[in-house]
Amino acid sequence: MWSDNETDIDYLNHSEVAEMICDMISDDTLLPLSVGVYGGWGVGKSSILQLVNKRLTDDGNTIVIEFDAWLYQGFDEAKSALMTVISQALITEAPEDLKEQAKGLFRRVNKLRLLGLGAEAGMAALGLPTFGFVSKAIESGGDAIAGKGDAEDLKAIQDGVDTATGKLKGLIDPKEVQSPPEEIAAFKAEFSALLDGLDKRLVVFVDNLDRCLPKTAIENLEAMRLFLSLPNTAFVVAADVDMVRHAVATHFSGASKKHVEDYLDKLVQFPVAVPRLGLQEVQAFLCMLVLSRSSAVNAAALESARTYLLETIQNSWSESGEFSLDELSKIVSANADLKTQLENVLRIAPTLAQSKAVLGNPRIIKRMMNTVRMRHGLAKRRKMNLDEAVIAKISLFERCTSDRAFGDLLKMVNASPKGKVKKLSSTDLEKIGTSTTGFPESWHDHREFIAEWGQLSPELSKVDLRAAVYLARETLPLQIKNATLSPETIKAIAALLQISTRVSKAAGNAIDTIPADERSAAMSELINTLRQDGDWSRKRADVNGAVILATKHPETKDDLLRFLSSVQQPAAWLRSLIETLQKGGQ
Repeated sequence: MWSDNETDIDYLNHSEVAEMICDMISDDTLLPLSVGVYGGWGVGKSSILQLVNKRLTDDGNTIVIEFDAWLYQGFDEAKSALMTVISQALITEAPEDLKEQAKGLFRRVNKLRLLGLGAEAGMAALGLPTFGFVSKAIESGGDAIAGKGDAEDLKAIQDGVDTATGKLKGLIDPKEVQSPPEEIAAFKAEFSALLDGLDKRLVVFVDNLDRCLPKTAIENLEAMRLFLSLPNTAFVVAADVDMVRHAVATHFSGASKKHVEDYLDKLVQFPVAVPRLGLQEVQAFLCMLVLSRSSAVNAAALESARTYLLETIQNSWSESGEFSLDELSKIVSANADLKTQLENVLRIAPTLAQSKAVLGNPRIIKRMMNTVRMRHGLAKRRKMNLDEAVIAKISLFERCTSDRAFGDLLKMVNASPKGKVKKLSSTDLEKIGTSTTGFPESWHDHREFIAEWGQLSPELSKVDLRAAVYLARETLPLQIKNATLSPETIKAIAALLQISTRVSKAAGNAIDTIPADERSAAMSELINTLRQDGDWSRKRADVNGAVILATKHPETKDDLLRFLSSVQQPAAWLRSLIETLQKGGQ
C-alpha cells in the first residue's frame, strides 16, 4: 500500500517546479512576493510545497511557516488566524535578544483581534472602533488571548451588553488601543523591524485554500494582502485556481469574469501551473510505486532508480531520454517476480496517461494501485487463483468507465460458463471501436477506451473472472441485478435472503411465487449475493433460503452445490450441509 499524503521525495520531476519557485523567493529584488501553485485535486501541489520547504530550510536564510487554511475554517476568523500563526512562529524562531520584540508583535495581533469584537458585538461601551473581524474568533479563542474569563464573559461580548466594559478589563486597556489604521501601521512597523533583526526571509505556505468556503478563502487572501507590502516576505499559495475564482465570484456577488480574474491576479503575482503528467512521468511514477514497496530493493538501489527515472524525464526531448526497462532492472537487480510486476504496470501506463478518467493524475493512479494491492491481498487470503495483472486490468475498466458499464461487465461474467467471457477477447473488443453491435448499451460511450483496454495483456476471455467479480463487490454490490426477472421473483429472492431457519413456511410461500422458468435464475441471484461475503467459518443464515429452494426444486440444486463446494477449506457445518444436500435433504 502507498500513503496518500504529500511527500518531499520526488517521483514526478516536480523538483524543477520547486527549483523555479525557490529561485524567485531567493531573488531579493522580487520581494515581497506571492506565488500561486495551481492545479486540480491530486496533481501534487502539496508535494511541491514540501519540496520547496526542504530546499529553503536547507539554505538557513529562510523561515518557513506552513498554514493550512482549511484547518482553521469554523474555529477562528481567517484573517486573525493567519496573523496569529505567523506571529507565534516568529516567537519560536527569535533568538533570546529578540524574544521580547517577537512577543510584542504577538500582543499587537491580539489587539487587532480584540478590535474585531466590535464588528458584531458593538463596542460602544468601550468607545472602541471596529476593525471588520468577526466575533467568532473570540467565541473560539478569546479565553486563550485573555488568560481569564468564562462563558458568561464571551456571551456578554457577543451580545454587546453594557457589562462588557467591566468584563473586558484585563484583556486590554482601552487607553492603549489606537484606531485601526494606526494599529495596522504599528503592526507593519514592528513586523518589519523584527524581520530586519532576524535577518531572514519569511516564507508562508498557504495550502488547501480551495477547500475553504468562499468567505474563508477571501479572508485568507485579504490577510495575505496585509503582508505583501512588507519587505523580505513571500507567500506561496497552493490551490485549484478555478475553485478560488469561484470563491471570489461567490463572495463578490455580481462581479464580472474580468473583475474576478483581476482580483486574483493582483494578489498572486507569479502563477505556476503544475505540469500534467505525460507517458514517461506515469511510467516513472508506476515503477517507483512498485520499487518502493519491494523488499528486494534496498534504499541505495531505490535512490539510483529514482535518479535514473528522473533523468529520462528531464531528457525526454532527446534520444538520451528513452526509458529502458532492462536498464532499470539492472539498476535494482530485479528478480523475475519484480520484473513481472514492472512489466504489468508499464502495460497500463499509456491508458492511465491518456484516459479522461485519470489523465495522469498521481493521486488517482496511487488510489487505483492501492485498490489493486488490497484486492490481490484478499485474493491470496481466500486462496483465489487470480493474477494481480488481471485484477489491475479489471480495476482499470472500473476506474475509466461508468458504474453502469462496469455493472454490465460483471453481469457478463456471471452469465458466462465458469466466468469466462468470450466477448472479452482482444479481437472482439477491437471491433467496438467501429461497431457497438452486440455490446451493452452502457459501453457505447466508452468504446474508444474499451477497444484500447481490450488490447492490454493479459487476455481475459479465457480467464475465470468470478473471483474478480467477488473482489469488486465493495464497489458495486451485485444484489438482484438481473433485469429480466419478474417482480414476483425479485421479491421472493429478497424474502429468501432473510430466512432465519430451514423450516420456515414463509420461505415455501415465497418460492411458490417464482415462475417455473425463473427458478434457476433466482438461484443464480441468491448465489451471487452469497458470494459477496467470503467468510464461511461461521454458520450463516443467509444460505437457508437457497437451501430450501434447492430442496424444493432439485433442478436448482446442482448450481448451489457447485458454489458451496468451491469454498476453500469449508468449516464442519458447511461440509455437513453439502453432504445433506447431496443426499437430498435440508
